[in-house]
Amino acid sequence: MNEKGYSLVVTLLIITIFLLLGLTIMSVAIYQARFTEVRVEDVESFHEATKAIEETIAEMKTRIEDFDMSTKDLDSKLDIKGLQNRYGVKIEDVTSNYIEANYQKKLLFTRVYIISYNIKDKDSQKTYKTVERRVIVTSTPSFLKYALGSQENVVLNGGAYIEGNIYAGKNAYMTNVANYIDFDNNEYMEPTSFPTTSKTSVLFVNGSYYSCDHENGARTCYNIADNYFQRLVANYSNDVRFQSQAPSIQKEREEFIDVDFEWTVKDKLLNAAGETFNEERKYKSIAELFDELENKFDNVDFESVSELQQKINSTDQSIILRPKNSSEISLGGEGEESNDKEQELNLRDRWLIVDGDLFLNGINEPITIKGGNIIVFGHLSISGDVKLDSTVYVFGPLDSPNDPGRTLIYNANITGDKVVVLLSRGPLEIARINEFENNFSQTPNLKGYFYTESNATVYAVGSYINIEGGLFARGDTSSTAPDFDVSGLVINAYRGQVDQLKLGNPLDFTPPKEGDDGIEQSRLVIKHDPHVFIERVDGLPFVDKLSLVVDKLTVK
Repeated sequence: MNEKGYSLVVTLLIITIFLLLGLTIMSVAIYQARFTEVRVEDVESFHEATKAIEETIAEMKTRIEDFDMSTKDLDSKLDIKGLQNRYGVKIEDVTSNYIEANYQKKLLFTRVYIISYNIKDKDSQKTYKTVERRVIVTSTPSFLKYALGSQENVVLNGGAYIEGNIYAGKNAYMTNVANYIDFDNNEYMEPTSFPTTSKTSVLFVNGSYYSCDHENGARTCYNIADNYFQRLVANYSNDVRFQSQAPSIQKEREEFIDVDFEWTVKDKLLNAAGETFNEERKYKSIAELFDELENKFDNVDFESVSELQQKINSTDQSIILRPKNSSEISLGGEGEESNDKEQELNLRDRWLIVDGDLFLNGINEPITIKGGNIIVFGHLSISGDVKLDSTVYVFGPLDSPNDPGRTLIYNANITGDKVVVLLSRGPLEIARINEFENNFSQTPNLKGYFYTESNATVYAVGSYINIEGGLFARGDTSSTAPDFDVSGLVINAYRGQVDQLKLGNPLDFTPPKEGDDGIEQSRLVIKHDPHVFIERVDGLPFVDKLSLVVDKLTVK
């Protein structure tokens, strides 16, 4: 009897255990089914939200394609209320958050919108997630949309990190070697990693793309001869190589809206003089136009930044500066001999016209230039700590029309409360920025957008360059980028620590530890900043066609 009782208890216990196990499995299955259902609903809702936003943006692009800018009736053309009703989105005009009220009437074709879509719970109909995207309607050229690029070729040598889109009007080249030049003008190649981009970056290549895996002795990407770096094309393969993270690759389908540099400088010169274009002035040279307008400006002599500031404060006209004892005007660099404490120059919304070469010198002490825009009829050099909140056009000497204005940014730290936009008609070279700095703080030391009508070379081997803005070289097929055999934009960047040796090799290289994601020890970081369209819009090149700039999709 006792054994039968024990058997009954054991049987009931086993039945209970299996019953509980079955109920547990059933509960888990029901939970997983419900979780899957919720997940599917969430994915479907997110897809619906992004689709609505993308369709809205697509129609906005269509509406501004044939917009007649002479009508000045952009708001009616966009019909924001109609777009909201059609696609179920919310479109908020936030232009006034970025542009001061006194600019509103002048900026007829600048709009900043936040397009959002609320994802709601199907049962409670409460919003639990919002998908949104910022878009900017602007009448500025296309080059400002990219983190870096060229209408010609783009060459990415070494371990740069790029957050934003890249544009190559012709070909793109990637290598894992960084080229550099030492103090004695000797040229070297240093193996490093391939470049890295953010997950959302796009590489637009309208030509072909190539890469070269540099192996000393066995295979090299460059040959050094005749004082410049020559590509060994036979060692390049028809593929794309990036480190850690690569961009998506496609052709640019949208029209590239170019800038007419000479026409733009004419427009800005007339703007500085308070004059407007007419048919006669349209066909005059820059030199002829400058001679005609010269009496509209105030010619100023000065001995120090503080004296120049006093003269700017005493006139309502824009200013002309001409060198006296040399071919160059230097702003800053007065050091201990100066009575200036802050070395600050406020242009007070005026244009500063420099008839000669300009040197912005923040070597001995920082200099700040803000509140206006600058035209340089000569060449431009920038060194030291310079806070620059202006748009700068470097045209070249008026008496030498075939000598385009060169721009050299050398041993400099350029920042400011707003971004600087620097446009050069001649070659652009950036080198020796925060040299041998191995504390990768991720703080921008070049804040702005740097453009050249010609070719450009950037060296970030011993340097640490962190750009918040962008780089673009339109490209000049009659010449090549400084020190290289290709027209367009050439980037050279090491990834890791670099120190200078007193004896032996010119530089001491320490590669990054394994696990570096591409940004932590990249000596060149470029993060595109779309604020340039709206913070410097009054000084930007004007074009006769509207474009739409789309920011990243965000989920809140």
